[in-house]
Amino acid sequence: QANGQVKEAVALLEKVVEIRNTTLPETHPDRLASQHALAGVYQANGQVKEAIALLEKVIEIQAITLPEKHPSRLASQHALAITYQANGQVKEAVALLEKVVEVKRMTLLASHPSRRVSEDALSYFLSLL
Repeated sequence: QANGQVKEAVALLEKVVEIRNTTLPETHPDRLASQHALAGVYQANGQVKEAIALLEKVIEIQAITLPEKHPSRLASQHALAITYQANGQVKEAVALLEKVVEVKRMTLLASHPSRRVSEDALSYFLSLL
């Protein structure tokens, strides 16, 4: 993907996800990480609706298996908010990022890069409303 070969990245990650879906339990972190990565290349390929559906599924599972402050869960929520915005769903993006920022403010220092990225994205999305 970083080399501009987005279609190839989609094809490869779809194969990885297909294999992991048949060999790993639905809640396995590697399976969820592959699905998260596939959602990212879907978005890069203009397949925003597919990316949203996949990230929503990942987050649904993470909500059951991971604590609210787990970095993977927060990363998936942040990614979904970005994807919502790319789909024109700014209100949904803001609502989700507000939750992410709230958790990060309770768990990370103000100077932490992950917290700052989420806060900056939230500020930008609020300016779009």
